[in-house]
Amino acid sequence: MLNVLDILLVEDDADTRANLCDILELDGHRVRFAATHAEAKQQIQLAPVSVVILDRRLPDGTAEEFLPELRRLLPDVETIVVTGYADMDGTIEAFRNGVADYILKPINPDALRKSVQRLVRQRRTEAELRSEQRFANEILATAEAIVLVLDLNGGIRRFNPYFTKITGWELEELQGLDWFEHCIPPQEKDRIRGVFLSTAHDVHSTGILNPICTKDGGERQIRWSNTTLKDNSGRVTSVLGVGVDVTELVAAEDLAMRSERLAAIGQTMTGLAHESRNALQRIKAGVEVLSLEIPASSEANADLKSIARAANDLHTLLEEVRSYAAPIHLRRKQVRLPDLWRRVWGYLKVSKSGRSAELDDSGCHCEDLVEVDVAKMEQVFRNLFENSLAACSDPAIISVRCESDGPNSILVEVRDNGPGLNAEQQRKLFDPFYTTKSAGTGLGMSIVQRIIDAHRGEIQIVESTTGACFQFRLAKQTSLARQRTCQEI
Repeated sequence: MLNVLDILLVEDDADTRANLCDILELDGHRVRFAATHAEAKQQIQLAPVSVVILDRRLPDGTAEEFLPELRRLLPDVETIVVTGYADMDGTIEAFRNGVADYILKPINPDALRKSVQRLVRQRRTEAELRSEQRFANEILATAEAIVLVLDLNGGIRRFNPYFTKITGWELEELQGLDWFEHCIPPQEKDRIRGVFLSTAHDVHSTGILNPICTKDGGERQIRWSNTTLKDNSGRVTSVLGVGVDVTELVAAEDLAMRSERLAAIGQTMTGLAHESRNALQRIKAGVEVLSLEIPASSEANADLKSIARAANDLHTLLEEVRSYAAPIHLRRKQVRLPDLWRRVWGYLKVSKSGRSAELDDSGCHCEDLVEVDVAKMEQVFRNLFENSLAACSDPAIISVRCESDGPNSILVEVRDNGPGLNAEQQRKLFDPFYTTKSAGTGLGMSIVQRIIDAHRGEIQIVESTTGACFQFRLAKQTSLARQRTCQEI
């Protein structure tokens, strides 16, 4: 019970000792006693003590001499010194040694009771604070949410274990470092720092979505609610952020949005392709008839060839869009990825014709088997290689490597020595119909992403000081892949 104290009464006068015991026991406290410092140490070893009432002068020494040892034996004990005489130096020394109260003899029972009751209230308050602290620590330790505290300069003060769980960062690795420089992707730094500065001026914010960097180089999407922490005077001392990991939710929403977009494109293209195919056939037939009637040397013949090329381009565009919108069916086969990209490089003789272009995979010694749709994965490498060749000036160097990325996946990197990609291009590159080239449908990289997604992999653009760099991960040979020979997305 918090209202009951275990009190050790250290008093050599038997009458005073008996009187004090009666007063304290009547109030419900448990009292033991000792007549000397030596006996007091024995009592301390026998059972816990929360309060010591200590006579200033005992046969084996003074309170000033015993208090340092008592503090060593019982660091958290509260001490009341009683004395028949008082002097300023002794009183000051007693309080320096952590004494809670100083009472003169003859002892006034009410004064003693008030002093002990104050210690009871203090003990109750401390117990409540410890309980609240344990509760807060348990919430921080078990909550499936990030709890982050930043100082007013953006330095990391603390975060809870859940942050470590999803990012891999330990507090000792990041404490004191700038949050925005170490944990926010470069393209988001300015925006998120602006949110932080607004919050630091006591403007609460909720629903802020931004990625954070993990220790292994990945990203997690976090939705934040931010507020400030203040001291007793009301001055803002730090910014508190509580974040929920919505990475899977954002990915699911993105997938659903892309599926809806593809369905809409597919419906549109079904009707458009049917009507356009008939029109293109008529154009092609008309061109063939006219080519027989117009002399080969005529200027009109060049116009006919231009019309034929335009019709073929339109047919290619329609087929590419129709193919993009159609479901992807995977027919998996065990292969080694280097065999695929080397074969694709050989297919690109026309694109490389007359150019100085080199495929460098000398640093790759990956022999792991993967189960992929060979034709689809060849298309991935073809699109990546063609984009690099279009972007690079001679001599063009395309570097490819792959390596094990843990026990279950392979990491593939394709890098070139071209001009690279700016922030806008990186953000839009996988969007359908977005292209950086003067000709093309803008579906090449979207198709790459869809194929990688269909293989349950992931592709990303990696920051690079020279050229563009793409990384994608694929699962190694798995029982799931062996069981499924056809998959649809």
